[in-house]
Amino acid sequence: MPDGSGAGPRPLRTGDAGRRAAKARARGLAPILMEIRAEGFRTPSSIARAMTRRGVRKPRGGTVWAAGCVQKLLHTLDEGAER
Repeated sequence: MPDGSGAGPRPLRTGDAGRRAAKARARGLAPILMEIRAEGFRTPSSIARAMTRRGVRKPRGGTVWAAGCVQKLLHTLDEGAER
C-alpha cells in the first residue's frame, strides 16, 4: 500500500536475480573465507591457494580458485555489507 511518499519498492532490473544469487553464494562462502583470513591469509592469491587446497567449491562448481575469483567474491561480500 503506497504511503504517499512516492518511495516504493524499486522495480526489478535485468540482472537483479543474478546479483541476488551471487550475493547468496558469497554469503555461503563467507564463513570459510573468515576462517582462512583468521589463519593469516590476506592477499587474494594466498586466499585462493588456501581455498583450492581445502577443496572449497567455487560458486559455479569448480575447485581451482584464482586471485580474480577471490577478488570478485570479496567485492560481492562488500557490496552486500553496504546494503
